[in-house]
Amino acid sequence: MVFRPQLSPLARRYGAAAFALCLLAILFLSLAPAEATPAPDLGGDKVRHALAYFVLTGLGLYTFGPRPVLLGGILLLGAGVEIAQALMGLGREGDLVDLVANLSGEGSALLLWRAWGWRSRAR
Repeated sequence: MVFRPQLSPLARRYGAAAFALCLLAILFLSLAPAEATPAPDLGGDKVRHALAYFVLTGLGLYTFGPRPVLLGGILLLGAGVEIAQALMGLGREGDLVDLVANLSGEGSALLLWRAWGWRSRAR
C-alpha cells in the first residue's frame, strides 16, 4: 500500500491552492525575462532548480498522492520549461544540467515521500 495522508476537504483545497501557486511561481520565474526575476543567493542556480521542483513535487504528493500523471506532468514541466527557455530568447538559456537539477528535486521529494511512508507503516 502506498503512503497517503487522509486529508480533510479543506486541507485538500489548501494543498491544491499551494500546489497551483508554486506551479505558477515556477512558470513565472522560469519564463519571465531574466532581468525581471529576482535571484536570491540560495547556493546557486542548480540548487534553486532542485529546491523549486522538490517543493512542487512535495506539495503534489501530499495533496494528490503519488499518481503517475502528477509525477510525469512535473517531469514534462521541467523539460518543457528548459525547451521554452532555449527557444524564447528573453535572456534565458535552456540547459540540460538545469533539467537534471529539476529531476533531482522531483526524485528527492519522491524518495523522501516513499521513505516516510515506509517509516509510517513500520510503526
